[in-house]
Amino acid sequence: MISPSSSSALTGAFELFLGRREGLQRFDFSVEGFWRSFGAIFFMLPFFAISVAVEHRLRPEDVTVAGPTDAMFIVSRGLDLILDWTAMPVLLAIFARRLNIARSYASYIVVRNWASVIMAAPQAAVALLAGLGLVPIEFAAVVSLAIVGVMLRYHYQIVGATLGKSVGFRVGLVAADLALSLVLSGVFTQLFGA
Repeated sequence: MISPSSSSALTGAFELFLGRREGLQRFDFSVEGFWRSFGAIFFMLPFFAISVAVEHRLRPEDVTVAGPTDAMFIVSRGLDLILDWTAMPVLLAIFARRLNIARSYASYIVVRNWASVIMAAPQAAVALLAGLGLVPIEFAAVVSLAIVGVMLRYHYQIVGATLGKSVGFRVGLVAADLALSLVLSGVFTQLFGA
């Protein structure tokens, strides 16, 4: 059963996705709300599981044979998710004063965490359709790329709504977050051969 605070935060995240800034009023920006927002990862797990299962199923045969075991593949993706989930909040916490976002840092992280659930859902849906053979892999790849573009714009909106700052700062933060995710994913792929 989803708690009222979680339901409110997810609703707020979806309202922000639709461009409604009043969605910010649905988040709990207290200290407890800040730490509770990291629990949003549990709402992401079903989407994550779908994406990983499809990725595993659609691996080329040579990778399936010579690559990591099923268990190692799942472990590598799980570790990647956890580190990706925590790395940017930790880095921003370290540099918050220098970036002059110390006062709004917690609000940004709260919204970013809950919005991550909204960001994960469409990618999982496309992966599921591809995994079931309902859409061609090539079509799914194009749609996934388009979804990434929409979600980068969404992230940009979140930065603007919570941190304000200049257009350059917003673009830079979104780009840095994406780059960090890609680097971490690449590191885990190299480490585990996944």
